[in-house]
Amino acid sequence: MEDQKRKLAAIVFTDIVGFTKLTAKDQTLASALLTKQRETFKPIVESHGGTWLKEMGDGLLLIFDTVTEAVNCCIKIQEEALNIEEMILRIGIHQGEILMLENDVIGDDVNVASRIEAFSAPGGIAISGKVYDAIVREMHYKTKYIGRPKLKGVGQDVTVYCIISHGLPETNMADVSAKLEDTRSKFFYPGIAALVLLPLLLYLFLFRGARVDSIAVLYMDVGSYTELNYLETITEDLIFDLTSSSQGLIKVSEPVEVKKHKDSDMSLEDLADELGVDFVFKSSVQPDDNGFIFRVRLFDSGAGKDRFINKWYIEKNSLQSVVAVLIDNIVKELGIEQSEDYARLEYDPESYDLYLQAKNIYATSDNYDDNVKAVTMMEDAISKDDNLVMAQIYLGTMQYDMGNYTQASVIYEKALSKSKSLQDNASMAESLRKQGQLLRKRKDYGGSLSKFSEALSMSTVMSDKSSMAKTFNSMAILNWKMKEKDEALKNWLQALAIVEELDDKPKISKYLNNIGIWYQDDSDYSKSVEYYQKSLTIKEDLGDVRNIGKTLNNIGNVYFMMGDYVNSVEYYGKSVEIKEKLQDNKGLANTLKNIGETYFYLEEYQEALRSFRRSISYGGKDQDKINENEQYIGMSHYYLGHFDSCNVYLNRADEYYSSSQEKRLAILPYLIASYKKVGDAQVSNTLLKDLRSIAEDHEALKKDLIIANWASYEALDLLGHGKEAKGFLENAYFEIKSRSRDIKDKDDRSKYLATTLHTKITKAWNSK
Repeated sequence: MEDQKRKLAAIVFTDIVGFTKLTAKDQTLASALLTKQRETFKPIVESHGGTWLKEMGDGLLLIFDTVTEAVNCCIKIQEEALNIEEMILRIGIHQGEILMLENDVIGDDVNVASRIEAFSAPGGIAISGKVYDAIVREMHYKTKYIGRPKLKGVGQDVTVYCIISHGLPETNMADVSAKLEDTRSKFFYPGIAALVLLPLLLYLFLFRGARVDSIAVLYMDVGSYTELNYLETITEDLIFDLTSSSQGLIKVSEPVEVKKHKDSDMSLEDLADELGVDFVFKSSVQPDDNGFIFRVRLFDSGAGKDRFINKWYIEKNSLQSVVAVLIDNIVKELGIEQSEDYARLEYDPESYDLYLQAKNIYATSDNYDDNVKAVTMMEDAISKDDNLVMAQIYLGTMQYDMGNYTQASVIYEKALSKSKSLQDNASMAESLRKQGQLLRKRKDYGGSLSKFSEALSMSTVMSDKSSMAKTFNSMAILNWKMKEKDEALKNWLQALAIVEELDDKPKISKYLNNIGIWYQDDSDYSKSVEYYQKSLTIKEDLGDVRNIGKTLNNIGNVYFMMGDYVNSVEYYGKSVEIKEKLQDNKGLANTLKNIGETYFYLEEYQEALRSFRRSISYGGKDQDKINENEQYIGMSHYYLGHFDSCNVYLNRADEYYSSSQEKRLAILPYLIASYKKVGDAQVSNTLLKDLRSIAEDHEALKKDLIIANWASYEALDLLGHGKEAKGFLENAYFEIKSRSRDIKDKDDRSKYLATTLHTKITKAWNSK
């Protein structure tokens, strides 16, 4: 009877590209190539702990205990293959459960691995989502998302990536010949069915493969006519509608790609080269009596000359025709068959003008009255023409921003319904994404995921990368709220990869910051700082002063959590400098409180007092913030020996937090010890009874409070209750140990354990 064993393994399939043709051409050379493969690669496999399970013609089946060893081995194999003539390999890696036979393996996951190999570029490596999940946190591996194709004979949903670091080539889907199920009969839309269709839609998009021309639509130049600034928004509508109407027959650069060249004095030829496009469309506008004069150029970078130069006079009441006229000229000149549905995208002139002005006011003003005015104008625009779906979506966003979620929900639903009737795919995708955000806000996580999935499907089919990135980010935030941390990281990395490709610096910075938060929560502090620093560098390049202050505060928080208080104070201080210049009183109050806490841990109590008092001065009438600061002021006074002041501040804080046993647990030990110091044993003992009562009722709670437990230990030890004091010391010591074990980096862990407080607690515990 054959020996059988089930195990989790990394499964590798390899294949020599063009081997069949080589065999037909020169059988001797083909045979020698197989021998060379065995002699060269088998020692590499064995050195990485792998099993050379079997050879299948020119293909190999390899098994590894860990994903990392499998990936590293395959990278080494591809490196060595470069030195062997005719040795061009495709490699696929998957992780799953296998059934080991005597000289073979079986199982659905083996079938998956065999199918994934076909998605590798010649000389490259394709991996499944399970392998991706195992290596995603390792910065030295770079991957690119391929899709979720339906693999023939495979019963599970499989996500496919390719490794693009270590000199490995990226997969070109036009070269892929994978074994896929015929899913055409299952295609239907719209509705919730989009969730089922996501893998297929991705496949249809990614497998299309044919090259299409590309165009960059530059932002409209209004020259010195600042009163026409609002007309610049026409550019975004032009890009939006050209993408939608051309059915993927031309690649349109994202707004973020062209916006950074808005005021560029580069030639159109140089701009085409910089943006990597075949055509550049440039427009300008100036006022003239009762209308506008529009001038446009379509530059052909390949020919090095203009395809056309035109000029139009547009009356004010015909402004809505501008986008349609411009698109019509572009698609006709380039020979693109325009979508039949685009003819529907005609709007009431007054409606369109109101929409442009409202959008500009809302985007450029933080004034409440201006925002209300913009909302009213947008509502008027929609009332005049409800086919203006983009106005409906924008109005929904306005209401969402203002906290009017019910109104926003109604507006988004109307926008979705209208975009479906108009077959406006771009508006459908944006409406779905906005609905997903709203449902997430309302904690309807299942409904939110459904909307995001539909939106991602639509965006992918249209090759709208900016929309795809925004949706991946939205899904990551949803995953985070659902405590699906690994999924959150995966989606943020997807979003980051897309915006890096688009060179969208603000979004790159934003998503780097989000990933920094992820690693901070995961107690991987060094990696968190790494991502925050990358985000900070971009913000500094952009001159994004407000967000620079926020990121500096984030870095200060990470250093505080790892116990590196010196660096923590430094970054908090830099944040304060910026917030002072911005007159950001709320931000100042928060960061100054952080500085005060850091000095408290450094046992520099005078500096702590100074920071807490400054925090109060900027905090306004926020009583919660006032009392948080006063609590620490009282605690600082205790260690300075100012017991009367300690009692004043802590009694005030204790009264304010009378209903919060958690807060009182951190305050009472200091009051107990302070009253003992001033000789008021009666009050000290009364407060001790309160502490004991809270501690008895909140065993789990007290274990999270290292300072409170340490202070309780000191207070009880002072009162001569040594045995009882030891219990609090035990809580503090083992909580430190527990937290230190969660810290991923060994050096970070050492810093955490070496702080003054933690050293004191450890020393006290070891002496008992």
